Amino acid sequence: MFKNWIYPAYARFSKPRRTQKRRGTDRGRLIQTGAVLTAILGLNTDASLIYQLFAFLFCLTLISRIGLKFHHPKISLTRNLPSYATVGEIFEYQISLTNIGNKLESDLQIRDNPLVVPPSREQFKSQKEPFEDSRNVYDRFIGFHRFIYLQRINTGIVTDQSNVPDISRHATIDTTIKAIPKRRGIVRFTSTTVLHPDPLNLNQGITQIDNPESLMILPKRYKVPSSFNLSGGRHFQPGGINAAWSIGESDEFVSLRDYRDGDSMKKIHWASTAKRNKPVVKEYQDEYFVRQALVLDTSSENTDTLEEAISLAASFTLTLNKPDSVLDLIYLSDKQEILTSGRGTDSVNKQLEALATLSRSNLGLDQLIDATLTHARLVSAYILVLSDWTKEHKRLLQCLNSAKIPIITFIITHDKSKFLNEDIDAHIMEIGEIQESLNAL
Repeated sequence: MFKNWIYPAYARFSKPRRTQKRRGTDRGRLIQTGAVLTAILGLNTDASLIYQLFAFLFCLTLISRIGLKFHHPKISLTRNLPSYATVGEIFEYQISLTNIGNKLESDLQIRDNPLVVPPSREQFKSQKEPFEDSRNVYDRFIGFHRFIYLQRINTGIVTDQSNVPDISRHATIDTTIKAIPKRRGIVRFTSTTVLHPDPLNLNQGITQIDNPESLMILPKRYKVPSSFNLSGGRHFQPGGINAAWSIGESDEFVSLRDYRDGDSMKKIHWASTAKRNKPVVKEYQDEYFVRQALVLDTSSENTDTLEEAISLAASFTLTLNKPDSVLDLIYLSDKQEILTSGRGTDSVNKQLEALATLSRSNLGLDQLIDATLTHARLVSAYILVLSDWTKEHKRLLQCLNSAKIPIITFIITHDKSKFLNEDIDAHIMEIGEIQESLNAL
């Protein structure tokens, strides 16, 4: 009840204040605190001379603030982001600053500003921060730490403030920004803040430069042992390599041969026909090669298990992606999805981008079973990653086993002890110990 009442106040508090023009340095805050104390202690000017110290500190503060009004840095900047970043991994990128004024700019600092996304009311009420139960009763009751944690996760990235070297007039320099992604998906930047000090270094002026841009954050990934491998050999692929991306039947070109009755006119190689003065056709054949499928369950309502399932799937996506094979990623979003990477197909980056933006699916597991079994005739082996374990998941596993295709199953859970009495051929991966479980494969 209290969290529902206090939520609007937290939401208003979290909005960035674009009208802010300055902020105090450590030295400036010390001067301002001293001015307040001496003002209180020096109320009786007949009893002491401390009011003179107040007058001095007040003049310093006033001169500092007036000084900010006479100088605003004339700076243009460009952000140089990488193509991708990964959850939990610190990375660096460059911001190029150009001095478009006619004098040296020195002692500048910059901070990059991502779009601040406060939690929704429902998220604030239902989702806890990690280790929240270890906080005292008061902190758990008011929920402020929870709100700040959820806002940081929703915002998606935390950036450090960086000092800028002196920039001579009309010069350009690069400044390095360190950042750490907090969640997968698309992170949006809105602006860059340039801080410039007054002559006394008591206050810093704030200049906001609009600089919108976005960055794709890939899921966290685990290290899969090099010894891990799927059984199942080469498999018949109607249409050969091109079947992974073309529509309809298409074969692999092999050679040229003489025309035979019944050959399609579409297969005639006209250049060779003209040279030999008789019909010559192109000969094709279907091809056998290794094609594996990674089936990801996105039905779990638990955020932690769903995130870990996606991270585990991303780890296998990179491990199984080889130039001499094909990997199909099968999952449900708002519809059945099959993304293919490997020889003659799209890059594995397409699969990682899809996993980065994936959310829980409301479609039933029947559709995942249908998509998986329909694809079974092309597949050499399966990896199945489950984010929950219900009767529907048991049926999914039974259906895949009935296809007589080699399969390795991974189940993400908060408590593996509840599977002690379960007779299932699967690897139980407990949250917090997933890397250790992978090492033991």
